[in-house]
Amino acid sequence: MRYIFSKGRRFFLPFFILGIILFLILNLSFGSINIPFREIVQSLLGNSTNDINRTIIWSIRFPRVLVGFLAGASLSAVGCAFQGLLKNPLADPYILGISSGGAFGAVLAIALQQFAGWKWFSNVETMSFFFALISTILTYFIASTKGKLPITQLVLSGIIVNLIFSSATTFIIVFYWRNVTNSTFWLMGSLSGVFWNDVLRLLLASTTGIFIMTIFSEKFNAMSLGEEEAMYLGVNVERFKLLTFILGSFLTSIVVSTIGIVGFVGLIVPHMARFLFGANHRISIPASALLGGMFLVGCDSIARSLFQPTEMPIGIITAFIGAPVFIFLLKWRLRN
Repeated sequence: MRYIFSKGRRFFLPFFILGIILFLILNLSFGSINIPFREIVQSLLGNSTNDINRTIIWSIRFPRVLVGFLAGASLSAVGCAFQGLLKNPLADPYILGISSGGAFGAVLAIALQQFAGWKWFSNVETMSFFFALISTILTYFIASTKGKLPITQLVLSGIIVNLIFSSATTFIIVFYWRNVTNSTFWLMGSLSGVFWNDVLRLLLASTTGIFIMTIFSEKFNAMSLGEEEAMYLGVNVERFKLLTFILGSFLTSIVVSTIGIVGFVGLIVPHMARFLFGANHRISIPASALLGGMFLVGCDSIARSLFQPTEMPIGIITAFIGAPVFIFLLKWRLRN
């Protein structure tokens, strides 16, 4: 398949990374209070004399931008890995039901802790990972036929599991919290209210997970050729599937327990990465991570700045942008 940056990637990479840094700094400007770019640079360098702007940048917007970048990077890398593993361009944590399972675990942990007094369930991340893994197992079990995973059945199974856990999440929210308005955090995603401890947790999880997936890039390349070809090349297919699903569930659960459910990121960004850099997972996985981080940060800036005085859930923005982009990429793929 043809791709844009087939040559000169080493020459392009420094400018790409510099562009990402400038993009993240620029997004610190947007919000209910617009802060000039020069003031942002001065605050980051410790030269700002405006205490209010400095507090907004360091305590609110900087961790928000970093969490958005790390969350988008994680979801996109997982989506790229799943699409290569399953040879399915529609595979991503949202469609396969992993995001919904993780959200259900997080909401259940909060409900049991607040209303039932079960302190054993105080760790939201653990419960989110547990149910994300359960949703993965359910999707795999429902779709599996004689040890194989047909693409159509996998997508349909993911949709079924997604509906089950989404309905269960809504039930808990309405039954326990009885406040549907606040449930948008879990059902449609939001980066509001994140702090530096969220940045540290996501930084550790995402860098570790993306690094591991990049190490296994040759195995993903082999799986992209088909399971029989991968076995011929020495890949333990079923073990590698299990490892990828567990790693994907872990990263997705960390993201969901922090910002809620955000769709389309893990679906369209890997296609954009392959469109630009090709299908080699040694390049497409880290490229998906970088592009996914930028995509989610940009969507968050739109969500918090264009609809003042309210803030739009970020999942709505990713859907509005992601759907037409995915249609374009799908059409482009069919032509090539």
